[in-house]
Amino acid sequence: MANYELVFDFGSAYISAGLKDDGFTDKIPAVVAVAGDGQLVGVGVEALRLSNTVGSGVKLTHPILEGAIIDTEGAKALISALLNRLVNYKMSAFSRYNVTCAVPCGLISSDKNTIEAVFLSLGAKQVTFIETPLADSAYLFNEFRTRQGVVVNIGYDCTDLAIVSANTIAAGCTLYYSGKSLTEAIMERILSKYMIQLSFDAAEYLKLNCASLYPNDSTVVAVSGVNTQSGVTEQVNISSKELYDTVVEFVRKYVKIIQSLIASVRDDLATLVRTDGVMLCGGGAKLAGLDTFLQGELGMPIYVSSYPEDVTIKGLLS
Repeated sequence: MANYELVFDFGSAYISAGLKDDGFTDKIPAVVAVAGDGQLVGVGVEALRLSNTVGSGVKLTHPILEGAIIDTEGAKALISALLNRLVNYKMSAFSRYNVTCAVPCGLISSDKNTIEAVFLSLGAKQVTFIETPLADSAYLFNEFRTRQGVVVNIGYDCTDLAIVSANTIAAGCTLYYSGKSLTEAIMERILSKYMIQLSFDAAEYLKLNCASLYPNDSTVVAVSGVNTQSGVTEQVNISSKELYDTVVEFVRKYVKIIQSLIASVRDDLATLVRTDGVMLCGGGAKLAGLDTFLQGELGMPIYVSSYPEDVTIKGLLS
């Protein structure tokens, strides 16, 4: 009888999975396409393609929010798609598979029960949960040659922050304040200054290509939005300097949480953590100048993973 060990990392932007037997990983956008009659007609990349097809009449939905399943059928479709890509050609009627799933520190028991029920309904024999910072530390500590530190995973709709030492979370929390929050803050900034309403996608583009924590960054990016007074679509050139205060305000909330976590642990561990520093991962870790800014604010070493968006799944496989 074949036994497979699978790992999963749920995110609202992407859902990732890996096969421990060979270290293979895969991920797909965590969206499904639903037709007008309510029928699910596509998942992942196919769902995005259908939503961009003129006259398709489909709408995108996100089955996962803040690490929890909010649409059971949509989540089943996403998980099934990844199972097919990872092990379908290997599976037989006699195969068994177990799942280890990374979840936010703050995920409640009922949400874990929902995730477990979905996997069991799809043939899993056992479902085990691990808090995201522990999965992250398994990879980050090896990457940066340390045994403890502050692990910060800035995701799409939540951020996990934790002091990890001896494979244990000494102090940690989940903030529902993340990359999505910064995108929304940028939308508000442009609206208040220019009376132009950006789409979420346009603001996300601006965040990825213009937002910076370097005060002298001279980047300028053009985006289009609807003038709320005239109703006409207009293009406006936005500079990094215009967004600087918004980005600083966003990041300083993390600074306060990190300082609070360090203050909450015993003195000897706090000293070690201040020496070994903060390790950043998740999509939000790619924010320009984030490491330099945090180092100035915290007076500690700051490290950004070479593959920030893949740290959790890599940690689960290690």
